[in-house]
Formats: sequence, structure tokens, C-alpha cells
Amino acid sequence: MSGFVTLPRMAAQLTADLQRPALPLDPAVRAAGAIGLITVGVIHALEIQGQLTGAAWLTVGFVLLAVCAPIAGLWLLARPSSAAWAGSALVCFLAAGGYILTRAVPVPGDTGDRGNWLEPLGVAALFTEGIVTILALLVLASMWGRGRHGTHPVRTLRPGRDTLAR
Repeated sequence: MSGFVTLPRMAAQLTADLQRPALPLDPAVRAAGAIGLITVGVIHALEIQGQLTGAAWLTVGFVLLAVCAPIAGLWLLARPSSAAWAGSALVCFLAAGGYILTRAVPVPGDTGDRGNWLEPLGVAALFTEGIVTILALLVLASMWGRGRHGTHPVRTLRPGRDTLAR
């Protein structure tokens, strides 16, 4: 009899599903994204010193990543929304693209990194950026899927008034 789906079992499962926080609001998912973004920022902050003698545009890029990535992570924690997740994906995607570009072709002012694919902090950053990008895309797909299929919409948090998933 345990293989049969009964009405009470279906109702209990539906109730549990409705009480579970939406993926974008899940504290563990948001924390994973924020930790990844803060890690990307710290790695790029550590690399700024080595970029000071190179191209100024590259140094500016490292400084921007050292500042923007942690801000995007804090945004995910403070105000989870599709914009916060999209911004997080964009920051990490562009950072990974920059790493791949500077390793694949000689860029103006920094030809020395071409072919240097195994630079340890660069690999760590690339790995973290990939994870955050994939996580953000999964969350965005979840948000768009919920809105399109008529299930309960993704809720935003209002400080002081709402709790997760309510």
C-alpha cells in the first residue's frame, strides 16, 4: 500500500512544497552566492598589487571586481531579487571572460599572461566565478519558471515586515 499515492499524502506534500522557501530566497542558496562573490572580490583585491606595474585598464578592472563582487554578494543577502541574481551572474561571467581573454590572446599592456592558465589564484577565481554564474542562472530559471507556470510568485523581502517564504 505504500506505493499508492493517497489524497492525504498528496495534500501533505503540496503543503510542504508551498511552505518551502522559493529558491531565490533560500538562505543557504543566497549565502553560497554571497560567499562566492566575496571570495571573488578578495582574490582580485589580493591581485591588485601585482597589476600596478601593468596596464592601467587592467588595474582598474581588478579594483572594480574587488569592490563590485562583494557589493553584489551583500545585495543578494539584503535584497534578493532577479536584479540581484542577474547582477551577480554578470559580475562573475565578465570576470571569468576577462581571465579567459587574457590567457587566450595577448591583450594591450599585458602580453605576459597569455598561456598562463594555471596561475593559482586565477584558477581559484575562475572556479568560484563559474559556480556563482551557474547558481545565479539556476535561480533565475527558477524565478522565471515560477512566474510563467502560475505557481506562487517569488516573494521579495521587506525589512522588518516579512520573513522568508511568507
